[in-house]
Amino acid sequence: MAVIPGPGAAVVRADALRVAQATSNVVANAIEHGGGLVEIRTRTVGDRVRVEVTDGGPGLPAAVAELAGRPRAGRGRRGRGLAIAAGVAARNGGRLRALPSPRGARVALEFPVAGTRP
Repeated sequence: MAVIPGPGAAVVRADALRVAQATSNVVANAIEHGGGLVEIRTRTVGDRVRVEVTDGGPGLPAAVAELAGRPRAGRGRRGRGLAIAAGVAARNGGRLRALPSPRGARVALEFPVAGTRP
């Protein structure tokens, strides 16, 4: 695993515990389903702070929105990580999305920089 912080700093006004939970869920999915090197990058893109998680696996089996929206049926307490991450992002003015990647999956949590409108 590699953590690669972006240049500078930006402030996000969000529920810190829930943002940590969302980020942990995306990282856990990369470790469990992706494999290979998992990279966590942070950067500011326009008026958003982005946390990108890239893995060395086969990539996503479906669109992020579809994966996050799948019912939990038969999976017990597992299988809700992306849905939780998407919900946390939405409740804090952000979003969960997939980004193009030359290898594996690249999933991003985005949150508005403090002082901007979501």
